[in-house]
Amino acid sequence: MSVYLDTNGFGTEWNGLTTDRYEGYLPRMTDYHMHDYYEISLIISGNVRVLLPGLAESSTESRLVLMRPRTPHFIVCEPNMLYKRRNILFSGDFIANYVPEWQRLLSVFGKDGTVQHISDGECAEYVELTEKLERETDPFRQRLLLLMFLSLLADRMEETGKITEPPAHVTGALLHITEHYAERIVASELAWRLGVGRTTLMTSFKRYTGTTVNEYVLQCRIKNAVRLLRGGMTEQQTAEACGFSDACNLIRSFKRCFQMTPKQYLAANG
Repeated sequence: MSVYLDTNGFGTEWNGLTTDRYEGYLPRMTDYHMHDYYEISLIISGNVRVLLPGLAESSTESRLVLMRPRTPHFIVCEPNMLYKRRNILFSGDFIANYVPEWQRLLSVFGKDGTVQHISDGECAEYVELTEKLERETDPFRQRLLLLMFLSLLADRMEETGKITEPPAHVTGALLHITEHYAERIVASELAWRLGVGRTTLMTSFKRYTGTTVNEYVLQCRIKNAVRLLRGGMTEQQTAEACGFSDACNLIRSFKRCFQMTPKQYLAANG
């Protein structure tokens, strides 16, 4: 099965929230794909097959399918049964910088996506919330409604024992890297700062974030490098500001992440 990156027309600069819906008897044509935004798919009715990494199921029950960016997935309804669904799509930056509890709420998406089977009453409650989001145009109120939705899901998963809150040293590591990504970060020194052993930090960080400490540092540096380059900085200036030491290292990192140089990346992504 091929896997491609679906940006849904939003482009790399999209930083918002949108919703869509479908109701009908025809199957929705799709394939195994992934995209750069979070997705909450509320399946109201239909004989729907869901495929996520490590999970495959087919059911006629109401469900919530939650996927973080770049989670490969396949959701398709068999014909001859009414298929009703609502989708909430939002970028990470739309809410992450506004909600201190984001790391706890983020865990409802799991490492490779999650599926929650829900009752008729819960389904009606979630439909009402999605319809409010559809009608709302003010970003502040959209964030409040989305926060309510995610909080309900987090509480529900905690009650059923399907979710655990990331330990303090994981959230502490995330915060430290986010604030000091341009500095030299050594895992053993970071672990000492957070009061745990290096192995404990590395294992927990991978378990709860799905990436290693070094990979997360690189992601933070690349993300900010793109921002500075778009702002007019030279490659050398950007490299020094983001912790790459020199332009050559910056270019190598871009090639590793995107298979293209910074100039090629900017030309392709605006």
